[in-house]
Amino acid sequence: MNDTILRTTKSVCPKCLEQIDACLIEKDSCIFLQKSCKDHGNFDILLSRTPKLYKELDQFYFAISNNKATVPEYELWPTYRCNIDCTICCFGGQNHEMQYSEPTCADIEDFITEHSQNFYIISGGEPTCRDDLAEIIKTLKKHGKAVTINTNGLKLTDIQYLKKLADAGLDRVNLQFDGFNRQAYKELRRKDYLDAKLEVIENLRSMKIQTTFNATIARNLNEDAISELIDFAAKNDFINGVNFFTICFLGGARGWSDDKYIMPDEIVDLLEKQTNNIINKNNVYIFQKLHLAIKAFLKHKWCFYNQSYLFVRVKESYKPIDRFLNFELAEPWLNKYAKAYKSSGALSSIYLSIAIFSLFLNIRSVFIIKEILIKSISYFFKTNKYLKGNKFFSVSFSTGCDPYKFDESIVQNCQNEIIAPSEETESLVNIGSDGLYNMSLEKRHLNKIHSKNRINNN
Repeated sequence: MNDTILRTTKSVCPKCLEQIDACLIEKDSCIFLQKSCKDHGNFDILLSRTPKLYKELDQFYFAISNNKATVPEYELWPTYRCNIDCTICCFGGQNHEMQYSEPTCADIEDFITEHSQNFYIISGGEPTCRDDLAEIIKTLKKHGKAVTINTNGLKLTDIQYLKKLADAGLDRVNLQFDGFNRQAYKELRRKDYLDAKLEVIENLRSMKIQTTFNATIARNLNEDAISELIDFAAKNDFINGVNFFTICFLGGARGWSDDKYIMPDEIVDLLEKQTNNIINKNNVYIFQKLHLAIKAFLKHKWCFYNQSYLFVRVKESYKPIDRFLNFELAEPWLNKYAKAYKSSGALSSIYLSIAIFSLFLNIRSVFIIKEILIKSISYFFKTNKYLKGNKFFSVSFSTGCDPYKFDESIVQNCQNEIIAPSEETESLVNIGSDGLYNMSLEKRHLNKIHSKNRINNN
């Protein structure tokens, strides 16, 4: 069977980071990102084992992509410091060497008063390394922003410290939590942090702080965590999501073997298998179309490498959202929406309206329609209520750009824009998309290695 080219793009060589041509191809019943460097040879990066679904979603995504769309939230990096040394850190230990001036609360306030984004994720680095984190949160809340922190959680074992952040107005915690496998922590984080993480979870529960787990999944290490974390989330209504991330081969993670490589699409495969097909991959893909269509309608950017799904809590268990909505009726209208999107805004809006109406032609939808309306209205009017509530919890399957899977066509729609100190100006600025910034860090890392090698050779 001949290989079929789906589309062409630009990428980089994983070894030298030089820009090279690339293409998505279908071969051996899989989808690959294929590229070749004149100095370092050929690379085939597995993207999906379900070519029909992947091709349909890829075509849908680019039919409604809009490079002029905006990002709905900003990642604020007030520090590059961290209190642990993960083996998979994209900085590769460089965060300890960065000499940027950290922005003051006044710097942050100056920035946010000039920008309309209402949702901020305080990240970095480890944000709890900032002694004035509570003041940063207060500053954001003073201007009506919804505030989430990305954290490894070690400082949140101190419940008084957590209370201080909550009193400042913290809306949600994205907790780095890789599951219940102690060996996974040793390999990913260099130390077994499970007991500390469980203590943090109890603190978050006792204070009723909305929590999302950020879990990194590596092949043949902690894949079992996928269904375990979803089961755990279903039984704990202060948890409103689980984000599954795959390893990005950047910085420190360059030392990992490429047999640990896994893409988000394969995490969906694992979830389907681990739940005995309670989760149906075809329905996950229809949900992506719905999610992408709504993002396009709102003119919000969204990364193709970030897929998501929604679950409904039923007692202490869960059911996938497709049990309550009519995906089968909605999908044809979503496809019509994508075809009309760039040629007729009015017609595409009609198709999207029909698709959404079709979803509710399921008798079970009456059990969730109130919650859907509250969250939808809250998101549209940019209030923090969409971060709260316990009827639903979301699951996402994500990866970041690294030299292996970098796809220039996708990175143009990166949904994450980083607000951090600039190396040139030492002021707080929008330094660009997460994907491009990761690549700039990797080039910096590679240049350092080359410089050291030249010194050693001399």
